[in-house]
Amino acid sequence: MQTDLQLRWRKRCGTSTCVEVATTPSTTYVRDSEEPLGDRLAVSASAWSAFIAAVAKDGIPTDRY
Repeated sequence: MQTDLQLRWRKRCGTSTCVEVATTPSTTYVRDSEEPLGDRLAVSASAWSAFIAAVAKDGIPTDRY
């Protein structure tokens, strides 16, 4: 797992909550923007792409993620 110093976190907000997302060529990391030192989710780049595609299919804007 990458350390925070090696990642470039970007804040993405929905209607009421925000998350921070950082990507590498093989992994996407997601964490709670209010607890940046807390746990984070790490998923493969292909799983993240599939998630974003599924969200977009439901009509939810994905340009923020």
